[in-house]
Amino acid sequence: MCVVNIRVAAQTDLPFLRENDSHIADEELVSVVQRGRILVAEDSDNPIGWLRWGLFWDEIPFMNMLTVQSLNRGQGIGSALVRYWETQMRRAGYSTVLTSTLADESAQNFYRAMGYVDSGVLLLPGESSEIFLRRELDTAPEMTDPHITRE
Repeated sequence: MCVVNIRVAAQTDLPFLRENDSHIADEELVSVVQRGRILVAEDSDNPIGWLRWGLFWDEIPFMNMLTVQSLNRGQGIGSALVRYWETQMRRAGYSTVLTSTLADESAQNFYRAMGYVDSGVLLLPGESSEIFLRRELDTAPEMTDPHITRE
C-alpha cells in the first residue's frame, strides 16, 4: 500500500513540470508556481501528476491542465487533484470553477462524471471544438485530506 500526497507546487518541482508540461512557456510556468497555482500529486516524494489553474476573466478559477503520468492513471489521482482544487477554491470564496477540453478527447467524460456541466463551445478554424465545462462548488464534495491511499 502507498500514499499519494497532494500539495502546492514548489520551485523544486520546476524541473519535473518543465519536462512534462509543454503547454506553457517557461517564464509563465515560473510565475504560476510562485503564485501557488499548481497542485502536485506525489508518490514517495516523486511527482506523478499535476493540476495547473488560472483565472478566467480574472475572476473565475479555470483549470488549465490536469495530467497524471500514464503509469498512474485509473487510480483516482486525477479525481483527487480536482476535488482538492475545488475545496481550495471554495475556501477562497469562489462559487464556480471552469475547465475545458477538446471535443475529440475523452476527458470530457471524466469531467462530466465529476459533476461538471457543458457551458459552451469555442470554435477555431482548423481545430476541434473546445468544450467549456462548469461546476458549482456548493454541490462539490469537500476533500480535506490531501492524501490518497492506494493498494
